[in-house]
Amino acid sequence: MELDRLLATGLLRTSFEPIFDLDSMSVIAYGTAAQGPPGSPLDSPTALRAAAADSDRLVEVDNAGRIAAMKTAERAGLSLPRSLFFHAEPETIHALSLDDTARARPMVLEIRGHNLAAADLVALLKSIVDIRDQGWAIALTEVCVDDHALALLPIIAPDVIDVDLRLIGGLPDQHVASIVSAISAYAEATGCLVLATGVENEGHLTTARALGATLGRGSFFGNPGRLPNTLPWLSGVRPAPTGRLAGLRQDTPFSVAAERRETRPSHRDLLLEISLFLEARAAQEDGSAVILGTFQHRVNFDERAVERYYPLADTAAFVGVFGHGFDELTLSDAVYAVELDKEDPLVAEWNVVVISPNFAATLTARQVGEPSASNDDFEFILTHDRRLTIEAARTLVARL
Repeated sequence: MELDRLLATGLLRTSFEPIFDLDSMSVIAYGTAAQGPPGSPLDSPTALRAAAADSDRLVEVDNAGRIAAMKTAERAGLSLPRSLFFHAEPETIHALSLDDTARARPMVLEIRGHNLAAADLVALLKSIVDIRDQGWAIALTEVCVDDHALALLPIIAPDVIDVDLRLIGGLPDQHVASIVSAISAYAEATGCLVLATGVENEGHLTTARALGATLGRGSFFGNPGRLPNTLPWLSGVRPAPTGRLAGLRQDTPFSVAAERRETRPSHRDLLLEISLFLEARAAQEDGSAVILGTFQHRVNFDERAVERYYPLADTAAFVGVFGHGFDELTLSDAVYAVELDKEDPLVAEWNVVVISPNFAATLTARQVGEPSASNDDFEFILTHDRRLTIEAARTLVARL
């Protein structure tokens, strides 16, 4: 079999595609793709990945391709962190997170949006956290044609969002406008970069800039091939400030929001009504919402709460619930339950965080006095600020 021969003999080669900064119009990094020798049946990246998928060897091919790309780049004198983009399947990312040697050479990890729907999202997030701690950056592709991936932007928190101009070219203008609006809002709130793929002419370059892209790649800048004999000075990709989760386990939605918003007193009944409103609003988002709720103690996640959250999980992009004693819960796979240590400051809070491409809101409340299931007195904040809502959500994602 051709794939066996290529892997056994180390004959995989790498094509490098320049990625340009659209302001300076200079190369900052290279995309990489593994392929077989010229003239072989697997001489294109597409053919190689198809053969790997058919034989259930994508992880092996991903790893071999990454190693080949690094060796070729190092021979050319290219060793700057995050100067190479590397595509990987979710299974590859898990294996990579356990490989100390591989993690020590930071790259930009490209994750295809359509892979998220079938992936174990929590396991993938844990692997991403491990990789990010070693200086890697995350790029999310296919966001413009996958509503599920678009909805999960606050959860994955990519450093780079890839917008493929070839994919959105045939979409209705109104749909393109909604995608652009969602990506622009997320990039503005987080500081992540937008990469336009498929830039083939001046018109595409103008479109890329109109979409808010700061990076670009495509035949207009140069086709995939060998690295140049004389490498340009590269800056690499800077990680987005909101990407890493390190230290966020000490923060909570309330502690984040209270730094910038005034609190107001409230009774439990009002908080419940606001929560019901936000949950109902999330249900209107046609599967594009992320819903995160904290319930303090197991007793608060009663049958009525289950009746509310199970239907949400049937359509939402992700539903997570948090509380002390939640390790005793038996929930469907659609609702992810997180056990909180009794000393976690989150146990004293009531939170409902809803984020979708078109809506963002956080209700965060903290008990006044001694935290207990019978204490009905709270101070609370309700905000629809997208940046603040994303920051609140990230403190919860850090506990997944």
